[in-house]
Amino acid sequence: MSVYAASSAVGGGGGGHGGSSSGVSAALRQQDDMIDGLAEGVDGIKKRTKSINEQIYSQIGRVDEIDENVELAKQELEDVTRRSVRFRKENRKSVWRLHLMIVGLSVLLFLLILMGLF
Repeated sequence: MSVYAASSAVGGGGGGHGGSSSGVSAALRQQDDMIDGLAEGVDGIKKRTKSINEQIYSQIGRVDEIDENVELAKQELEDVTRRSVRFRKENRKSVWRLHLMIVGLSVLLFLLILMGLF
């Protein structure tokens, strides 16, 4: 029930006051309209905040999923790095051997070419 309707019921419709009662009732109607407008605004804000809240909870799940994927990628990268360092240490001598073999075969090829020319 609006404030205007309540005042009319209590005062009996403004029976003996003439112009002042219509001014009061107009003011009360205006207040009712303003209160209704505020209530609609608050209801709109409530709906928007619920929507924002749902979006935030949805995004929290996505962020957690991304965080897990980043952790897995980090662990895999650390594993690959460790294997690479170990491979490099284990194969350091064999790389030198390959270089020496290349140099030796290059010298042998050069000598064979020179011998074939004469």
